[in-house]
Amino acid sequence: MLEQFKRQSLETQGIIFMILSQFFFAANDGFVKYVLLIHNNDISFLGQIVFIRGVFATLFIGLILFVKKQLELKRMLTSKHLLTRGLIEAVCGIFFFLGLASLPFADLYVLLNLAPILITASGAILLKEVVGWRRWSAVILGFVGVLVVVNPGELEFGYAFAFPLIAAILITYRDTYTRTFQDKFDSIQIAFVTCFVVCVCYGIYMLFHLKPILLNELILILISAILLSCAYIFSVATVKIASISSTSTFRYTVIIWGLLFGYLFFQEVPSYHMIAGASIVVASGLFIIYRQKQIGIIN
Repeated sequence: MLEQFKRQSLETQGIIFMILSQFFFAANDGFVKYVLLIHNNDISFLGQIVFIRGVFATLFIGLILFVKKQLELKRMLTSKHLLTRGLIEAVCGIFFFLGLASLPFADLYVLLNLAPILITASGAILLKEVVGWRRWSAVILGFVGVLVVVNPGELEFGYAFAFPLIAAILITYRDTYTRTFQDKFDSIQIAFVTCFVVCVCYGIYMLFHLKPILLNELILILISAILLSCAYIFSVATVKIASISSTSTFRYTVIIWGLLFGYLFFQEVPSYHMIAGASIVVASGLFIIYRQKQIGIIN
């Protein structure tokens, strides 16, 4: 009885950590979006923001690894798997931040949350995983939800919706690729190398688009880096203490945070078709997760 209570307590804690991780991810994006707005959404300034944020985040995560005595720099930085994952993340970041600069918060997160649906489809196509008609139906319904969000009849934000969709495809590929080697490294080690590679890539870009940065902007980017690091820590802690089946559905809370931050800080009022499309995408994703629990793909 006591053991069951402890298990339930850890599952509850894991759910709270997942919600917090999504909050910190969204808050971090909010600070980046705000700094971009200061510069009139000048995309050329984006590399500088991501580089500075990456330096802070890499040092912070590196310090955690050092304390845990897992800062195995030679092993980590010579791993083709980790470096490749970092490059995928860097390319993904380009499209994500283009979407962040062009779209309302909520729309961005809804389109990004197509990733679980894409992972199911790619698992069937690329990894030859068995996917039944129920999950395939949910995948198709998820794409219908995306069409509702995009509202192709009006295209209020032009073709900017393509940016988070491309990012979602890259996230899918990143996560599918990570499955092939994730047992060889600690989750924080993977996060460290990813941050490092992204930092280097955007640092090279920044050298050709260097612009003056004010102290208050630097402080905002530092806060963003701290929030990003907290998001990584809570997301890793979630995996460590709770089952994926208990926490995975709460990833969608990032849409709620996106709606809240967008409305409070950027005066973004969600449209009816966005809410309808978001409901379809979330319902499809939740059904896929539910089916995966039933057939034992996640536990």
